[in-house]
Parts: sequence; structure tokens; C-alpha cells
Amino acid sequence: MVEMGQIFKELRTARKISLKEAAGQALSYSMLSKFENGDSDITISKLLPALDNIHTDLAEFAYLVRGFQPSQRHLLKQEIWRALEKKDFAYLQKGYEREKATYQETGQEANLLNALTFKTYLATNSVSVELTEDEQAFLYDYLFRVDIWGEYELAIFTDISPLLPLESYFRYTREMLQRIDFFEGLNSHRNAIHTILLNGLFKAVEQKDLIKAAYFDKQIKIRFFEENEAYLRLIYRIADGHHTYLRGEKEAGREKIRSSIEILRLLGCRSSADYYQENFADVLKAFE
Repeated sequence: MVEMGQIFKELRTARKISLKEAAGQALSYSMLSKFENGDSDITISKLLPALDNIHTDLAEFAYLVRGFQPSQRHLLKQEIWRALEKKDFAYLQKGYEREKATYQETGQEANLLNALTFKTYLATNSVSVELTEDEQAFLYDYLFRVDIWGEYELAIFTDISPLLPLESYFRYTREMLQRIDFFEGLNSHRNAIHTILLNGLFKAVEQKDLIKAAYFDKQIKIRFFEENEAYLRLIYRIADGHHTYLRGEKEAGREKIRSSIEILRLLGCRSSADYYQENFADVLKAFE
């Protein structure tokens, strides 16, 4: 692919790195020169060390090769967020029906996963929808046949999780933690795992399931957030406030939630603060 070589060359020259330095021990000077000029391709085993020599991550390189375009799933999420900003739930319903129909015509699993993502955002905005039996079976088969969960599987699980009952969510999470060991050290995967565990803790405390809440809380503490993940720390503190309240320490739980929401407002995270303020009020009312 001509563009790949051209992009490699632009990154190399922008960093003032010579062809010899970029080639290193992995490939010859002439082989890399031909790749940059579009005269030949190189294997991934040679591309990876060459990228390392020009201080470029593979994800960064792929992003440029795609022409600064995000992944198809990211584009789908952008489409959904535009509809949510307008509160256009009819658009989300049409998106679900469109993707489901395409799946039935083509059998492409990505389309059904897209359909379930549309359905999730309908559910999280108080539209009454549930997974059908066929959709539940598909999701189970899809996720459990994948032995190594990468960013794509984590994103699917995160997106569709609001549709899952607590028992299913708990089972899926335990399986997920067995399937991410290859990638758990990557920051993008850490963020997804944290989100999954936080959502599980919220689900458990909302349903007053202390055993599952304790499980999610333990898993969060094992992988606790770095200091630069302050937003996630605040969200955990809100979830922990719910958990503390549920265990009977009502005043301590209220204070954790109240102060965390106040900090979110001070940081300018108004949408998050409003969401958790509303959620906090609903949960407290349910606990009385």
C-alpha cells in the first residue's frame, strides 16, 4: 500500500531520523527506502521494529493510514451521540431496525452488534426496550467464543451492558476478567475494564445485592485508578457512597456522594454531576 510508505516517511523525516536509523537491525536500508517510495511492501514483523525506531505507536500509524478517520465503531457512537443531543429517540429506533434488518440480510455479526448498541442507548434514556431471546443467545455465543478479549470485545460489552440483568452482567464480568490478561496493561483496556467494574458496582448496589457489590468493589480496588484518572476515582467514590449507604452507614454514604458531585461541578463536569445527582436521589428514595 503506497500510502503506508509515504506516511512512514513523513513521520520519519518529521522527527529528523535517517533511513539507516529507522531501518535498524530489522531490515535493510534499501528495503525501507523501497517501502517509503511505494515500490514494495514490508511484513508486519519488520514494520513494528521500524515504527519503534521512529518513535511511533502502531495505533498512531494505523490512525494516519486510515486518513485520520476513527474506527467504524467510533463513527457509530458519534452518530448515536448526535441523536442523543437532539433527544431524537426515533432516530435511534430506526438505527436499531436498520442494522437488525441488514444483519438478517447479510448475516454480518457487526450489524447485529450495532443494532444492540442502538437499543442500549434507547434503554438508558428511559425507552422501554429489552434484549430478545435471540439477541441474548447471540451475545452470549459471541462473547464466550472469544478466548482473548481485546479493545473491541470490551467496547461491545461496555456498550451493551445496560441491557443485561445483574446476574448476566456478573457472569460476563467474571468471564471477562479471565480473558483480558494479555492486554490488561494497556491504558485503553484499563479504562474499559474500570468502566465495566464501575457499572457492575452501580448495578449491584441499585439492586441491593451486597455479595455482588462486594465482588465488584474488590476487583476495582485490585486495579485501583492512577492519580491521573481522577474522574474515574470520583465516579468510584459515588458508587462506593451507594455501597456504603446500602451497608447501613447512611450518613457516610451520603457525604461521599454529595462531596464527589460537588467536585464534578467545580471541575465543570456538569452533565456528569447532574446525572449522578439525579441518580443519587432516585437510589436514596428506593432505599428508604
